[in-house]
Amino acid sequence: MKSFLSLWLLCSGCLLSALVFSACSQSPEVSYHSGGMTHTFAEGKGAVPDNLPVPVYPGATPSGSVSVQGSDDEDSKFVLLSSTDPVNKIADYYQEELKKAGWTVVSTQVLPALVNLAAKKQDLEASVMLSGDGQKTSISISVNKESKVTPVPTSQTFTPDKLNPPTD
Repeated sequence: MKSFLSLWLLCSGCLLSALVFSACSQSPEVSYHSGGMTHTFAEGKGAVPDNLPVPVYPGATPSGSVSVQGSDDEDSKFVLLSSTDPVNKIADYYQEELKKAGWTVVSTQVLPALVNLAAKKQDLEASVMLSGDGQKTSISISVNKESKVTPVPTSQTFTPDKLNPPTD
């Protein structure tokens, strides 16, 4: 969950940057190459990648997307959509449609006005995060290759200080 949240925050920041940059250009899509990878930012109706392996909620309005492709079969996608339907209706749709599409839903977190679904299919991981305010629901979809990296435990001990206060 921590890695998804980091990816989501990174992609959200990248998406915002892309929307600002693309507002200055005539094209709704911007690509650049960095570190052996191609980053593509898109906005508006054409923002949903053609090869997105997760279903798009019917009638949802695309806001933007970020796609990253690398030479080592690296392929990640982040799509931001919105809908006027309530969070629970959209969550039910994704629970059913992900299973129909061959995904295994591995976890579901439900909080007031927030639902996060994590799913796996072959070597792919997906997350669908829904958040609503009663009038509009934001739908964030991220898909990436399953991480084979095992976190290395640290032997460092947390010591609170001025920059890192205790959380209890």
